[in-house]
Amino acid sequence: MNSYSIAKKWCWWLLCIFPFTSLFAQSAADSFSLHRAIALTLAHYPALKARQAQVNAGQANLADVKHNWYPAIKLHEQLDAGTDNSIYGSYFTMGMIPSTSGGIRPENNNALMSGNIAMAAMTWEVYNFGAYNSEQKEAAQALKVQQTDLNNTANQLTVLVIENYLELLRLQALQKIAADNIQRNAEMLRAVTATVLHGLKPGVDSAVAAAELSKARLNLLDINNRYNQVRIQLSTFTGLDTTLIQPDTVNNARLLPLLGLATPDSIGTHPMLEYYNAVYRQQRAAEDVIRKSRLPKVNLMAAGWMRGSSGSFNDQYDKNLWSGMGYSRYNYLLGLGITYNLTDLKRTHEKVAVQQYKSEVAEQQLETTRTTLNGLLQQAESDIQASRGKLQELPVQLAAARAAARQKMALYKGGLTNIIDVTTALFVLNRAETDLVQTRDAAWKALFRAAYAGNTISQFLPDLN
Repeated sequence: MNSYSIAKKWCWWLLCIFPFTSLFAQSAADSFSLHRAIALTLAHYPALKARQAQVNAGQANLADVKHNWYPAIKLHEQLDAGTDNSIYGSYFTMGMIPSTSGGIRPENNNALMSGNIAMAAMTWEVYNFGAYNSEQKEAAQALKVQQTDLNNTANQLTVLVIENYLELLRLQALQKIAADNIQRNAEMLRAVTATVLHGLKPGVDSAVAAAELSKARLNLLDINNRYNQVRIQLSTFTGLDTTLIQPDTVNNARLLPLLGLATPDSIGTHPMLEYYNAVYRQQRAAEDVIRKSRLPKVNLMAAGWMRGSSGSFNDQYDKNLWSGMGYSRYNYLLGLGITYNLTDLKRTHEKVAVQQYKSEVAEQQLETTRTTLNGLLQQAESDIQASRGKLQELPVQLAAARAAARQKMALYKGGLTNIIDVTTALFVLNRAETDLVQTRDAAWKALFRAAYAGNTISQFLPDLN
């Protein structure tokens, strides 16, 4: 499989499976599953389209570099009118001095002379001791960098979508807890108000209950604000209207079994490692290009030309300048040349040294990434174990907190306890419910961190339904 097509295959695969499987249990037709969020992001997000355009540019560049071996063939025609005076001697034309050919006379002749020349010339660097091949390899590695950058970007976007989706689920669960907490505090306020109005409790109790209810409402407002922020972020990724982003309910029944599974490991093929490995190989290929550029060049040269002139071989000038517009002489020239620029040896040596340092930088980036991913995987595995133990204990805490809240409320109504004990019990219940949500969220995120670090997200997602 070509690496540049992985992102497209990911998108196709997710678009095929998200109607049938999802991380979350709801099956409504308009549900916004994690699979759908990932598929829409990979299909529509501009950053991926930009990376794909870079891949296309790299493919075009590779085709262009392969054509470097082609010969240069030029056609030329010119018509001229001027004087024809020449003397013996050599000089560098410097690309500016016109050429004059003809006989040598003791004095200048100001008579005009016409002429024309038609020419076809070819220069072909037929062999350069592997320079062409090194350029093609460097272009191929540059294309590989762009392809792996595309795949790595797709993988990073997938991780960002997962993180935002899990955050949306966490906030949705906290919304439910906050709403329940408001309801409990409202019930407490009604009960306290009734007892205060009958003179059974001091008026301060109703003030405390009202303050707790207000605090619960403020907490829900904060959660709603954060929920909308994350939903907007997901809307940015997927291109959907924010009103369509309503996450499914997390399938917590499968969480503990998933936490007990062994964490697979495919770090060696991680998209980020493949990207930095491609960068390293490109830098090494660039070294070879520089080395080969200092080697000799073998050129095949060929030219053929026709000339006409209004002058004759006996140094006669025809006053009819049109007579010089035809062709009267025909020549051709073949040559095989070898060029070796000795002064390039020192400069090339220095350029190779610079490029070697760049290669070393790329190699160290590759090793740093590998070390980081290994550390992330180990941390995620540790978090998974901790979350597993917490999830087994938290139901006990939650059941006890609920029982305590019910008992304290009953005791308060019976006049056997004070408002502080009731609010404390409600706070403990709210904290227990929140702890369960936070621990489940941490467990899911640990599972996905392990899947990201171990490069097993594509194997992990289909197991979730």
